[in-house]
Amino acid sequence: MGDAFGALLLEQWHGKDVSEVVERDDGHILVGSGSVAHRYFSEPDGWSPLDVAAVERCLGYVLDLGAGAGRASIELQDRGLPVLALDTSEKALHVCRCRGVRDTFLGSALDLARQMPDRRFDSILLLGNNFGLLESPKMAHRLLQAFTRMSTPSGRIIGRGLDPYSTEDPNHLRYHDYNRAAGRYGGQMRLRVRHRGEATPWFAYWFMSPDELAHALDGSGWRIDELQQDAASYMAVLAKCIGDRRGPKR
Repeated sequence: MGDAFGALLLEQWHGKDVSEVVERDDGHILVGSGSVAHRYFSEPDGWSPLDVAAVERCLGYVLDLGAGAGRASIELQDRGLPVLALDTSEKALHVCRCRGVRDTFLGSALDLARQMPDRRFDSILLLGNNFGLLESPKMAHRLLQAFTRMSTPSGRIIGRGLDPYSTEDPNHLRYHDYNRAAGRYGGQMRLRVRHRGEATPWFAYWFMSPDELAHALDGSGWRIDELQQDAASYMAVLAKCIGDRRGPKR
């Protein structure tokens, strides 16, 4: 076991062109298209429109959750916003600091909530399909409660997601069936990143449809305030409910 994710970012930072390799717990191997540079080091003019829209909606003090190599944190700093870049990879945060990210935190969102209970964020950003970090319905409930405590009264959550059901790949469809048979949503995954001789610990990641995201928010105190979709990908802005039953803007 090791920090394979951080190792591949660090190798890319030092000028070697590498790809990301992710293993699913059924043995399926997913290799990222193109190099890590395109996904984690790209400038805003190379981002998808949904990534651009997500960053544009950040206001005030921002928590960049799952910061990776810091592409969002750097852009937000350039816009004059204070940012805390959070990741569970020590080497990834080293890359962030090398690239100029000023404030970092090593650990999970729950670690941050425990260790810095007085921190309050105006925006919590989950770029790169990182709504998947909600992990499962049970963990989503815990995290959303923590986000409520960690955010200002007008705080918002801005994230990217991927609808796992927009596929005809038989490998993915079999995995969906396997999950449903075990009482999980089809897009609940156990993954690990591999790089050369290293692998991260297995971690949970939940690719959810927009409807599943809305269902996960039931009773959480958060609602979808804005939703933009592009095929299977989407960007959503979550706002605190405060007795408001309006549907999402599209």
